[in-house]
Order: sequence, then C-alpha cells, then structure tokens
Amino acid sequence: MDWRAPVDLYCERTGPGVWAEPVNALTNGAFLLAAADAWRRAGPGAPADLRALCVLMALVGAGSFTFHTVAEAWASVLDVAFIALFVLVFIHRALVRLHGTSTLRATLGVVITVALTATLASTVSLPLLNGSELYLGPWAALIALALTCPSAEPRRWLIRAAGLFALSMVLRSVDLALCERLPLGTHFLWHVNNAAVLWCGMRALLAPHAANG
Repeated sequence: MDWRAPVDLYCERTGPGVWAEPVNALTNGAFLLAAADAWRRAGPGAPADLRALCVLMALVGAGSFTFHTVAEAWASVLDVAFIALFVLVFIHRALVRLHGTSTLRATLGVVITVALTATLASTVSLPLLNGSELYLGPWAALIALALTCPSAEPRRWLIRAAGLFALSMVLRSVDLALCERLPLGTHFLWHVNNAAVLWCGMRALLAPHAANG
C-alpha cells in the first residue's frame, strides 16, 4: 500500500493541496468544542475513563482535520482509527456505567460490535451509501444501548445520539451525489452533526456522574 497516495473522496476537494478542503477541515473544530464542553461538565476529579473519552473526542477532530488537509492514505487510516477507538471505548464504558454490565461482558459487547461492523461493511454494498456501510454497525450498537438503557435521562441522550447519527450518515452518503448542484458538498455537515452525536453520547455517560457529584 502506498501510504502517501492522494485521497479525493469529497465534493469540496477539486485538486491537491493542504487547503483544498477548508470547510471540511475547519468544521472539525466542532469536535474540539464538544470535547471541551464534556470535559467541563465532567468537572474536577472526574473518573479517568470519562476524561479519556473527552480526549478521544478531541482526537477524532484532530484526525479528521489531518485527513482533510493532508488527504493521503495514512491520514485516512488515522482518521478512521480515532473514530473507531472512541466508538469502542464508548460502547464498553456505556455497558459498564449505564447498563451495569461486568467488564468481561462489556468487552464481549465490543467484540460483537466489531464483528457486526465488519459483517455489514463487507456484505452491504450500496452506491448510494458512499462508503457509509462502515458506520451501520456502530449505529446499530448505539440503538441497542439506547433501547436497553435502564435509566431515563441517559436513555434520552442515547436516543438523541442515535437519531442524529442517522442524519449524519445521510449527510455523508449524499455528498458526492450533490456535487453538481452543491459544489461544497455536505460532508462538512457530517462533522458538525457528528460532534453533536458524540456530545449527546457523553451527556448520557455523564448523567449518572453528575447526579452523584
């Protein structure tokens, strides 16, 4: 694999160059704002896992910013890696903190999510999804977390996150299809909306912590 191979996947990029996707790049600031607010809400003395998720949220923005500026294969992998890491850690901690699951069973839940994601990504092949098949597994996991959450307030935040994530996948999927009518595309809205998804997820995790604080 050529790690320095250029990657051009979105409407806004019409050629090489670090600033060929300025809106796609700069809207990753939404992740930093969401991470900063979650960190503030966690408060002093917050558990290490909640702090780690706040940092990972910021790294999602940093990884995506790198990809939309450098636009090379290695940066694409970095982008996906930070997203995957946040998703897996979030699912594990949600199962433990919100569902009262043991660490071992939560780990099994993460493994199941990985398997489901791989299965859907390899079997669902619809051009209209524009590569969004990769996110169907995490979306299904988020819906499952929401529907089975025993506490009302975290459940409401998880339902909001799942609904917003559905919109995110639509925004990501239609980007190339709308290039002729909307040269800027819609991928930048995927960033902004996904920052809201992660923020809602963190609000769910922080709800019991805030109540006990």
